[in-house]
Amino acid sequence: MLGWGSLALLVASCAAHRPGGEVSRSAETKRSLRARIYLTKGEAAVDSRQWGLAAGYFAAARVEQDSLAAQWGHAWATSHASTLRWTKKFEGSVLATAFSPDGRVLASGSHDSGVRLWDVSRGELLAELKGHTAEVHAVAFSPDGRLLASGGRPGEIRIWDLSERRQVAVLEGHSDVVRGLAFSPSGKQLASCGVDKTVRVWDVGTGAERMRFDHDEYAISVVFSGDERQLLSTSMDRTARFWDLEARKELRRLVGHEEKVEAAAFSSDGQLVMTAATDHTVRFWSAQSGGLVNVVRIPGGIATVAIDPGFRLIVEAGWDGRVQLVDARSGELLERLDAHHAMTMAVALSPDGRTFASGSRDGALHVWSRPELPAELVLRGHGVWIDALAFPEEQALVSGAEDGLRLWSLSGGSALAPGAFEPGTVTLAVSPDRELIAAGGTDGTVRVLEASSGRQVLGLSGVTGSVRGLAFAPDGKTLAAGGERDVTLWSLPSGSVAGQLAGHTAKIWALAFDSTGSRLASGGADGTVRLWDVGRRQQLRQFQAGGTVRAIAFTPTHGLMVTAGMKQPLRIWDAAEGRVLKELDDGPVGTLAMSLSRDGRFMASSGMDLRVKVWSLPSGERMGEIPGHQGMPTAVVFSPESSTLASAGADRTIRLSRVEGIVHPPPPEPTLAEAMRRYGLTREEERFQLQYR
Repeated sequence: MLGWGSLALLVASCAAHRPGGEVSRSAETKRSLRARIYLTKGEAAVDSRQWGLAAGYFAAARVEQDSLAAQWGHAWATSHASTLRWTKKFEGSVLATAFSPDGRVLASGSHDSGVRLWDVSRGELLAELKGHTAEVHAVAFSPDGRLLASGGRPGEIRIWDLSERRQVAVLEGHSDVVRGLAFSPSGKQLASCGVDKTVRVWDVGTGAERMRFDHDEYAISVVFSGDERQLLSTSMDRTARFWDLEARKELRRLVGHEEKVEAAAFSSDGQLVMTAATDHTVRFWSAQSGGLVNVVRIPGGIATVAIDPGFRLIVEAGWDGRVQLVDARSGELLERLDAHHAMTMAVALSPDGRTFASGSRDGALHVWSRPELPAELVLRGHGVWIDALAFPEEQALVSGAEDGLRLWSLSGGSALAPGAFEPGTVTLAVSPDRELIAAGGTDGTVRVLEASSGRQVLGLSGVTGSVRGLAFAPDGKTLAAGGERDVTLWSLPSGSVAGQLAGHTAKIWALAFDSTGSRLASGGADGTVRLWDVGRRQQLRQFQAGGTVRAIAFTPTHGLMVTAGMKQPLRIWDAAEGRVLKELDDGPVGTLAMSLSRDGRFMASSGMDLRVKVWSLPSGERMGEIPGHQGMPTAVVFSPESSTLASAGADRTIRLSRVEGIVHPPPPEPTLAEAMRRYGLTREEERFQLQYR
């Protein structure tokens, strides 16, 4: 594959004058080459989780040539990218940031001695609190949002009444720069620490210093426990220390970081403590015993850190100006923003968990918002790998495995059922009206359930061996199930046996009715696909697949049939004529599952290569991949409106990926201007370069 530099040279050569009447490359060819450069850069940005930058590159590619790959990349990046709400520029560094408890106000402290209050939604300056004579290194709101504490050089702390915008107290005692401030949960106490190596606790009402503790090197941050009985502080001495506020002594210290500890926090339930250090690690400890629970390694340097109360999301930044979002439990890098051109000095996370701020030595204060809807959601609950998925409706998902069947509410990511039921469920199908779910089991039974509640309305038997293929006819009046060699048909709603289709010589794995309901396709371990006349119970045609057929689907239009399986490519067939129209390059290892969107425009496949791929139909052009599974994805299914793709498998997780952007992509021309604005980007067309402003 050509690198973007080589492509750039090709574009330049296209534009060059060619003597002797030689015909130059067409404008369309040049646009295609430019699009390839932007696509290549977009893919590189995706690899580094620079979602906003990727969205910009894919948007630029779409302007040049609006390909399916560019549409996919743009939609995928946009669904993951944080947007820039507003930016303010200052002379000198932005050193401190903090959100108010209601998330509506952002306080900032800077090198110019200013303490400023900002309207988070509009970016308007609400007030400038004047009184400090040098830089402000720390700001903190009281829990009720009525007071703000600020501190810095030379060591004084000022407390402000925010309703009146006036200073109400000056706390004096520190002999050098104040680095950290924190109110107690009751708001009656204020903790501070600084370069003089001391940690101090103040009475907010009187301004009196109540107690003092010492580190071996300068102290950087402080935080109270939820019950106010302990104070946790961090230091350049590479420790975090618990202080017993009733006994007024050190309770224990956390040792293990190899460099200075920049930040600490208690989880909302009080069970865990987080510490973050410049040794590129975030550590989680038991708040009761001080034992180490987990270590998350951060790519890039750590200079400042914020974490949500539930310990799910880390916002951190470092010396190189990048701001990163990290999953606090897995350590997965969620997003990287090369937002600043100098060291990032402060980050803050709003109580809503969606809005965050960053301030830097480059004088910029940025406020960002994460996507309102998560791009991905991971569901956990099954103890074994998941065999089947089905969407009875847009906000509900059913998963089946040998340890049982589960109903999930997608609005909250929780299970509707109190636990697993229908053990041994390995196949699922949803009726056309979305009101019934058919669940096939390893014991040869099929249970028909009410989709809204999971209540069983029919129990069907007669299948030999486990049920691996299930399908409702388009009118909902017939249900087909595949067994060891035969297909059993039942009439609904009575549940009476309507007939059997015999001919396969091995296990049946896949069934699908065409849009008329008059034909049924079956595929299995005998390496064949058989097309049946349902009314006559006769075989119409037989197709050779060359390996076990794991999935079959008919397109709702065009009269096409798609098959997938082991040791074979994905194939698109003209079912009436029995010939292959196209073979899709899906690798040599084979496909385990496949699903078509309801309108037949898209297809998802998953296989033993651990990938979930999305294709355009009827062209068969590959659009993109959905990463994330750590084991073979054995089931995929589109939601009814095709806005979500669910995949599940051997890693015992279900991943819900938001793909609505590929269903209704915005027009390409306004997309680029919107991307530049939303993500704070600038464009250098001559070098095909996008970067943060």
